[in-house]
Amino acid sequence: MFCRLFLLILLLPLTATAESVAWDGPGAEGWLTRSSEHFDAHYPASDPAYEAMALHSLNIAEQVHRELMPFFTTAPAARTQLVLSDDQDIANGWATFFPFSQIRLYLTPPHDLNGLENYDDWLALLIRHEYVHILHMEMGRGAPEKLRSVFGRVLFFFPHSLISPMLIEGLAVYLETDYEAGTGRLASSWYQMQMREEVRSGEFATLGEAAISSREWPYGQYYLYGAFFIEYLVQTYGEEKLQMWLSLYSGEIFPYLMLNSTARRIYGRDFEALWADFRLAMEERFGEEKTVVVPSSASLPEITLRQQVSGSDGQAVYYVASDDEDRPVLQRCTGVEADCTDIADGRDITSIDVLPDGRVIAVRALTYASGRYSADLWLLDEGDWVPLTQGARVSDARWLPDGSGFVFTSFRAGFSHLLLLSEDGTETLLWRGEYGEYVGAFDIKSDGTEIIAAFKTPGRSWELASKDVADSDWTLLTDSAANEAQPRFTADDRLLFIADYSGEFGIYEWQNGSALSLASDDIDVARSFDPWITGDRLWSQEYTAGGFLLRNTELPLARAGVAYEAATTQAISLNQVEASEPTAYEPWSTLRPHYWLPVFYGTEDTTYVGFSTGGTDALGRHNYQVDLAYGTEQKAFDMTLIYQYQRWLFGYDVENELFDINETVPGFTVLKDQQWRIQRNWLVQAMRDRLGLHSGLVSRRISIDRVEPGVVISGGRAADRHSVGLALTFNDQRGLLHSPGGFGPGAELVAEDFSLLNDDFSGVHVQPGFNYMFDLPGRQSLTFSQNAGFASEGAPGWQLGGLPPQEDYSLFGREQLSLRGFDAGNQFGRYYDRERLVYAAQLSSINDNWSIWPLGLDDLELRVFLERGRAWSESDDPDPMVGTGAELRLNSIIGYRALVPVVIGVAQGIQGIGSETQGYFGIQAAF
Repeated sequence: MFCRLFLLILLLPLTATAESVAWDGPGAEGWLTRSSEHFDAHYPASDPAYEAMALHSLNIAEQVHRELMPFFTTAPAARTQLVLSDDQDIANGWATFFPFSQIRLYLTPPHDLNGLENYDDWLALLIRHEYVHILHMEMGRGAPEKLRSVFGRVLFFFPHSLISPMLIEGLAVYLETDYEAGTGRLASSWYQMQMREEVRSGEFATLGEAAISSREWPYGQYYLYGAFFIEYLVQTYGEEKLQMWLSLYSGEIFPYLMLNSTARRIYGRDFEALWADFRLAMEERFGEEKTVVVPSSASLPEITLRQQVSGSDGQAVYYVASDDEDRPVLQRCTGVEADCTDIADGRDITSIDVLPDGRVIAVRALTYASGRYSADLWLLDEGDWVPLTQGARVSDARWLPDGSGFVFTSFRAGFSHLLLLSEDGTETLLWRGEYGEYVGAFDIKSDGTEIIAAFKTPGRSWELASKDVADSDWTLLTDSAANEAQPRFTADDRLLFIADYSGEFGIYEWQNGSALSLASDDIDVARSFDPWITGDRLWSQEYTAGGFLLRNTELPLARAGVAYEAATTQAISLNQVEASEPTAYEPWSTLRPHYWLPVFYGTEDTTYVGFSTGGTDALGRHNYQVDLAYGTEQKAFDMTLIYQYQRWLFGYDVENELFDINETVPGFTVLKDQQWRIQRNWLVQAMRDRLGLHSGLVSRRISIDRVEPGVVISGGRAADRHSVGLALTFNDQRGLLHSPGGFGPGAELVAEDFSLLNDDFSGVHVQPGFNYMFDLPGRQSLTFSQNAGFASEGAPGWQLGGLPPQEDYSLFGREQLSLRGFDAGNQFGRYYDRERLVYAAQLSSINDNWSIWPLGLDDLELRVFLERGRAWSESDDPDPMVGTGAELRLNSIIGYRALVPVVIGVAQGIQGIGSETQGYFGIQAAF
């Protein structure tokens, strides 16, 4: 509405809503707030443990603030909002300056090998990383600082928010790292391994490839390359130069254009030249080691794994084959040649365990409608997954050896739990750790008496520990400064595990109180993970620059014991800060508008002057956007207002459109189109939120507000239309990172009643719809969809024809549907049906940026479609319309992050009255 394509692109970063806390998470019972000098901490009121975590977070945050201020020199003018969210079963967090400085802390500590395992206090590492982002983004001087004082927190006046994510994340990882303490990602053997493989593979990323949020392996490579690049700049030119560049760039009002010029002024070289030097430095640092051992193809399946999920029954290895371009499957592999058979759906699996009789359990993590990401335990029963728990927040799980139940770990309120689940579903707590005590991967001895786990204690690395299943506390088996992880009992109770004793991860065996290496002259087990033994074969997953390769080699004998550095306990001391008493959370202080942006644009007939603003609260539960523009010819305001509160959505749109009916005299007729929408999603949820019931109300009024001279209006000057509806939706579809489309079914049934509130319309609308996405081999998909509609007597009819997005993609108020190869509204009637078949294929994966400039290409896709449909009534029954055509879709990357599809297509109507040839070109994005 009010011709906004340019405005949508301009304001897109400002209209993005914050991630809401889950409405059914721990905060459903309410939230509390405590404040310190520079931070507000918001936490769920349901458990006293959250308040302790909030106070600990404030202590950490104030200390981090003191430590980082000498580097950044300036701080946010207002308190930074810390939200302790316990609705995501993943170790992560995020920070943003927009529309105010805020940090989201997920209360799940890192507990596996992924680069985050090197920490003394995980919350300190997380807060430090995220607060670096806040201080970095807040930097502004000169013109940007002055413009902020006028317009508020507009994206374009925060220069560092627009630089490459490689530089943003690289700085945060650099400043989170403490080599002396052994904490942070740059100090981890994981990051060292990843960069070593990037160099040794000969696939070292170009500046353009590293500058963007690429979908290529290694995932999140801009973190990896950015961290080592920032470290290289500091080691080569000094940290003071880095501070000078940050300060200089923070004064640029045209930030994208000034990256290279500011680099030349500080470093004497542009980013391309700095990157070439950086690559040479990395080759010198990591490239002089031994040649990569490439396993023979006979020892490998033809798949590169992206996901380390595996298990064994002693005779075979089970693993999730997931390459992100085909549907994930759980496979069973045996033999020297690694013969693999698909046995089950592999979606959403994060851990599996297998009994010797072949029974399989899996931990599956799902995203729920509320935004909660939570994992539960599932049993494989005749090829189908059957849930065993609901809301258990399972991290890892193992069968009891006799098959009578399960032991699983869970992180709740930031604390580690070990629990026993019996066959009847009874849950028994076996152990709950104190803050800083965490259980990672674990296994159970074949007699069912002993658990061996990767165990973390405050100020120490991950070490192997033992515990009786029935009772007792944990006993450390090792005393090492290295990280030890992924313990695995073999069928004969040999204990294998992963450790980085030499600074590089490898496979070891624990025998008689000592760690023994499995490496030999013929077999290299470096960079190998998830070890399993079947007969005389050792299975593992080897990290490479292209992903994880499933290896199957002759079983080596344990070699001599390894030497390692003894563990030292790092002292963790924090000053207790003065914090306010807990108060009930109130959203208003953060919900107010923090920015406004003037709007000025014109058409041939009128000029618009207005503004745009919006906001959200710290919890992300309230979100709103307001666009207001005054039309000088209409002498009226066009407006869009959107407000969302969790499951509620409210929208109001008004547009005053000009029509020059009588061209012989000056002036215009003004048609005013107003539309209200209220939608309540998820009235009912079922099937783990795959099935949902939603309601909506749509009210629309079209009126003639002004009539130009010489035009006579007969009849009424306004028409009203109101509808109340229900929609039943089913969605079991998944996308694939490297393939257009995805896989799985979806369906909907929408019913709307026009009789309850209307004077001008009555009757009902009913629309069923179904679609299925088929995953084809490689980076291809095929999607079939079918839609139909019925409008009773007195209800508005259906219009069919035109180019997407002719149809309204909302659930309610949808009356216009596209069918390419025909003009919009080519057919009209009380009934419609439409079928669509779309083949999509990735023609080329590019994933590259234009050096450090904010323009890149992701990939090139081809889409071929065939569509058939018709709209009819009892008195008018036309032949079906059939159209076909093709699209080329170039997915461009704007500003290093935003994926913007540029589409060129042609459609041809091949059957039906009104068929035509249509060519189209433009940007297709869901704003």
